[in-house]
Amino acid sequence: MGLRVLFIDQDQFFTEICAKRFKESEADLLCAARGCEGIALAEKEQPHAIVLDLKLAEGDGFQVLESLISNERTKDIPLFVYTSLGTKEDIERCLELGAAEYLLKTQHPPESVLSLIQRVIADVSQSKAKTVY
Repeated sequence: MGLRVLFIDQDQFFTEICAKRFKESEADLLCAARGCEGIALAEKEQPHAIVLDLKLAEGDGFQVLESLISNERTKDIPLFVYTSLGTKEDIERCLELGAAEYLLKTQHPPESVLSLIQRVIADVSQSKAKTVY
């Protein structure tokens, strides 16, 4: 099974660009334009990673982040904030809430986001493999 990534982003054009880039790398992209839809998809599909834009048409990206991080079914899925909002306060808040990374759309093309996701997932898998029970 290939890498499955959930994008929660209201910008359909940008999501389509990302979907094309991810598909070229044999990664599947699930898409949600609204926060509640994204949370439901994350619970149902259990993607390998979640990419969240803080600017959503319906709902607050910070609330979606908090919901995903505190949800028993989604709390262990690495969550990447990928947004155009770049204030120091936004970055600190997201990282304190538990985001794996905070990425600015203007500085990170979709290919670099996919590479980072793959690296983080590999690190998580490797650390789980080292756990002795």
